[in-house]
Amino acid sequence: MYGLVLEGGGARGAYHIGAYKALQELDIKISAVSGTSVGALNGAMIAQGEIEKAYNMWSEISPSKALVVDEARLAEIHNQRINPADLPYYARRIREILSEGGLDVSPLKSLLEENINEDRVRNSEIKLGIVTVSLTDFKALELFVEDIPQGHLVDYLMASAGFPGFKIERMEGKRFIDGGFHDNLPIKLLQDQGYTDIIVVRTYGPGRHRRIKTKGMNIHYISPVDDLGGIMDFDSELAKRNLQLGYFDAMRVFQNLKGKKYYIKPDRGEVHFLQVLADLPEDKVLYIGKILGFKGLPYRRMLFEQIVPRFIELLNIPRTADYEEIAILLLEQVAFGYQVERFKIYTFEEFLNEIEKQYVPHRGRVRKDLPGLLKRTRMVPLASKEEIFNEVVYQLFEGIFENGHDPLK
Repeated sequence: MYGLVLEGGGARGAYHIGAYKALQELDIKISAVSGTSVGALNGAMIAQGEIEKAYNMWSEISPSKALVVDEARLAEIHNQRINPADLPYYARRIREILSEGGLDVSPLKSLLEENINEDRVRNSEIKLGIVTVSLTDFKALELFVEDIPQGHLVDYLMASAGFPGFKIERMEGKRFIDGGFHDNLPIKLLQDQGYTDIIVVRTYGPGRHRRIKTKGMNIHYISPVDDLGGIMDFDSELAKRNLQLGYFDAMRVFQNLKGKKYYIKPDRGEVHFLQVLADLPEDKVLYIGKILGFKGLPYRRMLFEQIVPRFIELLNIPRTADYEEIAILLLEQVAFGYQVERFKIYTFEEFLNEIEKQYVPHRGRVRKDLPGLLKRTRMVPLASKEEIFNEVVYQLFEGIFENGHDPLK
């Protein structure tokens, strides 16, 4: 049995639910969940066993379901299209919010009251732990559901999610703020309960992290490569995208899928991809070397001693990556440029076939006035670096397919 940790991150919380849906499908059992802020809210939904309800809640999220806000005005701010004539309105609203003690989050509380079943959470086989901070006592509170007074679960969930700028939650004469001020990633909360097998879902929300001892721990991190958006960006389309990201990123971790932006089953091997590169036509390798400003070596030495290391540098590929990972990351660049569907688990053959469906012959576009020294230096302007890199990747791709070197064989 695993413990599950959900990091605070506001509107990014859809990522948690997508990841948990994948864990369910993989039949990975969870016996406890700890969360801070939105992690606490999602943790309660997970504990009560209604993941589909949580999934639908996030799919239909909007700013007005979390805050008392004029969505049209909010869209103007988000799109940076504020009419100067409306500036007095915004100034007045800011003064009102400050005088009222912060943004009104009563819609969020109503949403939780409608969807959180306290009895189910208390009787669940999944133990729920949350983090909040008492401003009145200047004390952090790490609470499990049995520590929370009966009938006040939603109150304490709101206290955990008391982000700065929100109206401060009050209970029994005390004031509470967001648990992220104490521990936004409450691994220690479960570790102190004896859990050594832990799954951590990251959102990279702001807040403190308590140090943990990792010796003897088996921790799996599910982390987004993509930007999940702002912590106040309660947009349904963004939430739907983040639900998918969480789902497929969890699948990547627990099915050992390859790729950075895509999700590919490792059904080949390093030797196979090493041979694919070794079989590239000489003229193609020499042309790629010319683009990068390399010369003076036999083409295979140039490929493995100069060109591949340059790829590793440009893609920020870890030094520990093998040739299978390098080849997939290169193909991902082509796939992304062709807008190949991301949210799907591919075999390598399926992935390559999808790229081939979109493939059109590419012609060189690198500026001839870019000197070789500039091509090799780390001081290449970003736009020029992308221009060079894209050209090289497409040339490599053409070298594989246009010359009969089929990596599927």
